[in-house]
Amino acid sequence: MKNLNKKTLIIIASILVVVLVVLTVFILNPFAKSASQEEDMKKKLETMGAEFYEDFYYKQIDSLGEEKADFLKKYETLGIKVDLGNLSRYKGQNDSEEILKEFVNKETNKACDKNKTQVIIYPQSPYDKKSYKLEVKLECGFETEKENEENNETKNNENKEQ
Repeated sequence: MKNLNKKTLIIIASILVVVLVVLTVFILNPFAKSASQEEDMKKKLETMGAEFYEDFYYKQIDSLGEEKADFLKKYETLGIKVDLGNLSRYKGQNDSEEILKEFVNKETNKACDKNKTQVIIYPQSPYDKKSYKLEVKLECGFETEKENEENNETKNNENKEQ
């Protein structure tokens, strides 16, 4: 009976230690929150950029007919740059401000720059509605946070060496 109780206590203690270690890692890891928010914003911008290109931009140039491919080919390497401000309002809806509120860095409470945060659309051959690549650029203070943390690590390493 005593051996069973000791085994049970050891198992429970082991489980608690593992849980505490996992919680400590998640609580102390500042990259987990900002990286996931940054990735979420990038995915949201990619979705907005795809909708913009397929549902709005491509429909606008559809009237070019045969010349559409030649027109889009010009932007294959240059890209079509669409900033967050335009992405938030191209549908003509009144929820532009609500969309912009989603693009705020929760760590710094800094709103993304609606002119510098952008999606760059690269049309690809055969230049149809679904033939394109997207690049996302975020200006929301995530880079500054990473640079500050890297600088602090460098300073700490230099201090240890002295």
